[in-house]
Amino acid sequence: MNDAVVTGIGVCAPPERPAAGGAWFDVRSQLGRRGYKYLPAACQYLLVAGRQALDDATGCLDDPTGRPDGATGRPDGAAGQGRGVVVGTNNGVAALHDEQDRTVIAEHAAELSPVTAPFGAVNVLTSRLSMEHGFTGISLTLTTPLVAGLEAVQVGARAFAAGRSALLLAGAMEQAVPAPEAAAPEEGAVVLVLEPPERARARGAAGYGRCAVRTLLLPPALDTGAARDRAAAAVRAAAAELGAARVPVYALLDDSPVSELVAGAVPAAAGPVRDTGPPAAGSLTPMLRLAERLRAGDGDSLLVTAAGTGNVAMVRIWRTAGSTRRSAGC
Repeated sequence: MNDAVVTGIGVCAPPERPAAGGAWFDVRSQLGRRGYKYLPAACQYLLVAGRQALDDATGCLDDPTGRPDGATGRPDGAAGQGRGVVVGTNNGVAALHDEQDRTVIAEHAAELSPVTAPFGAVNVLTSRLSMEHGFTGISLTLTTPLVAGLEAVQVGARAFAAGRSALLLAGAMEQAVPAPEAAAPEEGAVVLVLEPPERARARGAAGYGRCAVRTLLLPPALDTGAARDRAAAAVRAAAAELGAARVPVYALLDDSPVSELVAGAVPAAAGPVRDTGPPAAGSLTPMLRLAERLRAGDGDSLLVTAAGTGNVAMVRIWRTAGSTRRSAGC
């Protein structure tokens, strides 16, 4: 089973109880006065979360005075080509695309701002995080509905298993979608520092725990008994591979037939499925829930998310015993 150790967490997202009359994010105080002003908001959030995650990973050693020989304490000792970035997003540039569409319709493509036009390609946002930290390996942006952020963790573990990477930043970024397209807009970013288990051990890093991700694409309609049976069998097989029956299950499910099937097919031997709310309009909420489960001190768990599009993801979390670390917030 391909898995990865999470040694750092960075979260840049609005607080649950925002301060009255104040914006939750200020680019100057978070990133500096120069070089960041014109980046799309999702990219700004991503850069802040990335910095936090790397700082967090640097301080994650079990015993800073008794590290294994050669351990530096920093997670970035891998060669440049071994350091990569994988980010998921669904709406990271939606607001910019909306603005560009309106400009072209009302005026002309020649009126697009040369400062912001390059960011119409969502990969540029991920590349900016790579450039910020000199990561010259994998640089990949995923856009699968709902599960793109969790897929980033999955891709990271696969890259480790294939010897393609030795350190990875895996995350999700979203910017609020222009109304009225989204009933539950998301804003912010989450970045996890992933390391292969053996590399984390070599530098004395316990981290938050290990993660393994499985993703499925089910038929959204499930309009025949045969389709439902095949889909349920696939869900049960993935859940069994992750040992779902032995741990509490936390779910992010909507009211679609796909979510109903998933809720019924995932074993609940460790107690009833614990509802963590419905998915929102992007890939950020599942990653926020993953960060919460990694930080929680109540042991191993399984996080499941599904939506009417047919996208399903499961994350098995093995918490590091005794870890009570808390990474900083935005």
